[in-house]
Amino acid sequence: MQRQGVGSALLRQLISSSEANGYWTLQGQVMAPNTASRALLTRNGFREVGRRERYGHINGVWNDVFLYERRSARAGGPNLPTVSCG
Repeated sequence: MQRQGVGSALLRQLISSSEANGYWTLQGQVMAPNTASRALLTRNGFREVGRRERYGHINGVWNDVFLYERRSARAGGPNLPTVSCG
């Protein structure tokens, strides 16, 4: 299903659903070699907020793992609906 828009559609639905339920922040982690997933997150409003060096192990290779975050403009923060995860 690569390059058919399925990932973008699913991610947009996740964002919409999370905001409708009052979640302010979504977070994700992606291994460095997975450039397609990193680009997908960036296109959908996520920003890179960190990197863990040699954190993910796959096929005998240690890879850096990038941390991504998306903050909603519709949920959370002052005077906006918020749901606690705790």
